[in-house]
Amino acid sequence: MKTLDKAADALEAFIEWTGRFTSWIILALVLLIAIQVLLRYTISLGAVWAQELEWHLLAVISLWGLSYTQKADAHVRVDIVYEKFSERTRQWIEAFSAIFIMAPMCFYFAWLSVRFVVQAYTTGEISPDPGGLTHRWILKTFLISGFALLGIQCVAHALRNIALILNGGKGDQHADE
Repeated sequence: MKTLDKAADALEAFIEWTGRFTSWIILALVLLIAIQVLLRYTISLGAVWAQELEWHLLAVISLWGLSYTQKADAHVRVDIVYEKFSERTRQWIEAFSAIFIMAPMCFYFAWLSVRFVVQAYTTGEISPDPGGLTHRWILKTFLISGFALLGIQCVAHALRNIALILNGGKGDQHADE
């Protein structure tokens, strides 16, 4: 059981790092928007590439933020029925859904995204707008990494719940919980 917790801790440490990195991307997005607004309203200057970069950064934040949100248990859950279950039943539901539904689905979506990225790379996909960003395949790689990160977090979540089940529902409490 300690092994399962250690494996979950290692996976979640990586997810924690990506979450913190993503928070810096949020800061970059805020600064980019502020600069664009300042330039647009003071000297009537704007750039298509900067506006597209906003969308791209928002996509990265969303895709990488999913795994961190799952780790922090800050996602939306309908608790009407779930809250009536015992803690042990909840652990079973969490472990089962994470390992047999969520993780395979996430890894499958990541795998499906590979062809999408390769197609964008081989065709040299760029923005259709004049002055827009090139190398769209770079943005599309975040589909792969975003779903892979969410799948990794689902595996960590399943390991942690399996450890709790095997330990009779008692586990180490983490400082961030």
